[in-house]
Amino acid sequence: MTRDSMDHPPHDREAGFTLVEVMVAFAILALAFGVLMFVIQDGIQRSAQAELEAEAASLAQSLLAQAGAEAPLRSGEQAGQYDGGRLWRLRTEPYADGGDPQGAVAAYRVTAEISWHDGAKARALALSTLRLGPREPPR
Repeated sequence: MTRDSMDHPPHDREAGFTLVEVMVAFAILALAFGVLMFVIQDGIQRSAQAELEAEAASLAQSLLAQAGAEAPLRSGEQAGQYDGGRLWRLRTEPYADGGDPQGAVAAYRVTAEISWHDGAKARALALSTLRLGPREPPR
């Protein structure tokens, strides 16, 4: 080995990263961070939406449970508003079951609908069930 080659080994000149390599690494890191933030934000929004829908389902089930319990079932519609701006509507209509028209009991379709605004979007959830109640007198 010569004295010149001992002072400057060939691998000393290639140690470290160039500026271009560092910039490319930062660009890849920024892109990956942006995608990760989008995924996290989307997950949070979907979680909040699922929570609102679960609350609406609970309110609708509560309305259906009250139907016919406090007063006899009658054809018609009732509506109101909960605290927080959620609107509710309870619709009761005779169910055409082909049963005995002279019987004292009739089937009714009871539908509870809850509606709310989720940002700029209007959302609604409706649950429906059949209930037995006293037959309405003919009109």
